[in-house]
Amino acid sequence: MPEHEGYHESTFVKAVTHWWDPKKKNSKDIATSQGAGRDGNLAGNTMDGFREVIIEHLLAAGVAREDIHSGGQLTAVPANLPSYFRASKNWDVLVCKNSLFKSAGGSLFGEPAAPKLIAAIEFKSQQDSIGNNQNNRMEESIGNATDFWASYENKNFIHLTPRPWLGYLFVGKYEDEQVGKPVEIKQPHFPSDPVFAGGNPEAIQSVTKFQGPSYAERYRIFLERMIAKKYYDGACFITSNERIAADPENYRCFYPALSGAAFIDGLLRHIKAYYPD
Repeated sequence: MPEHEGYHESTFVKAVTHWWDPKKKNSKDIATSQGAGRDGNLAGNTMDGFREVIIEHLLAAGVAREDIHSGGQLTAVPANLPSYFRASKNWDVLVCKNSLFKSAGGSLFGEPAAPKLIAAIEFKSQQDSIGNNQNNRMEESIGNATDFWASYENKNFIHLTPRPWLGYLFVGKYEDEQVGKPVEIKQPHFPSDPVFAGGNPEAIQSVTKFQGPSYAERYRIFLERMIAKKYYDGACFITSNERIAADPENYRCFYPALSGAAFIDGLLRHIKAYYPD
């Protein structure tokens, strides 16, 4: 695959269509109230399509419907997990056997009644102001993962083994030409990490500024390092824009290891150990 030439897949086509729909509607209805881009995300349901696709795959893999939880913070049964640095965190999709909500019989701390967390997935999206907001998205995700594993180590999920699967899915509006466009980095105090030098060894020692990786490349670096550090077990990075939003192939994957198909495959490989039939 040529550098920065995205390829198409069908895993999240329906989800991306759903992601665009409220943006289009809200942009027409309230385009001047808070800015079309922000209003397009205020509906609160832009990621529902991704949730539906993931749940479809889980059910097809044999996961019991009662083990899948996706309720928002204000629903009767939110997909909340106990945290370490805060009281709780609402996740986009959870797979949990023997949830307390099921009122499973037996001893809470015994088998088979004890709750068992199998997977948790976080969604993030971004439509506008990539340069201004990307670091905020990354910082939120680092914080959520750090809190998750601290809670896990504190035995808040009861079981320390087997280890739950933590996933991160991101969809953003990127114009195709943005994906490979270098972005300026200022690093006046210490040498830069070589990965951010954008293939320019001299930039590592720069005390002023230099052209580093594009915003999309920075996300790739971020996700690959998060997986390498075991903060996340799987990650997905896909992009779309207005020019392809209405196409049958309405999003692109620029990094095969971070595709929707790879993300679903990693999740299901983990899940099948718990639902072998």
